[in-house]
Amino acid sequence: MLSRGDAVVYKCRGLYKVEEIGTLDFSFADRKKNYYTLQSMEDSKDRAYVPTDDETNIRKPVSREEAMELIGKMADIETLNVKNEKLREQEYKNCISDYCPENWVRVLKTLYKRTKSRGSITSVDKKYQMLLEHALYSEFSFALGIPERELADFIAEHAEKRIASC
Repeated sequence: MLSRGDAVVYKCRGLYKVEEIGTLDFSFADRKKNYYTLQSMEDSKDRAYVPTDDETNIRKPVSREEAMELIGKMADIETLNVKNEKLREQEYKNCISDYCPENWVRVLKTLYKRTKSRGSITSVDKKYQMLLEHALYSEFSFALGIPERELADFIAEHAEKRIASC
């Protein structure tokens, strides 16, 4: 059970704070259920309402140690092997449906590799790249205390150090 003020990752949308816990006074809400009212840490207009009895779409952010461990093993994370181009987007969705940062990295590496080999990026790939980079960078920014705009360089530097030490 989460508490008021807790930071959470909501789906692939980034970091939120638990603002309230209780019933909702909306026509769509079951008035017998309790909900977490989540407030985006980046967008004051972005709120989400999640039933307290179904936490499948939210989780605690990774710790500093977990973030550094994931950065350290990024080079070893396999890309997706999409056999049917028509099912590419579904493969991305299936991979990230557990909202696990390691799977976000898997899809991002797939996108980067595909864009490099094609020489351009498709609109579907661009959509997932933007979504997942934001999700990953906002969570890592929170865990590591590094501004989001500096994370790409930080990750590249630390991934290089690991590769160099192997």
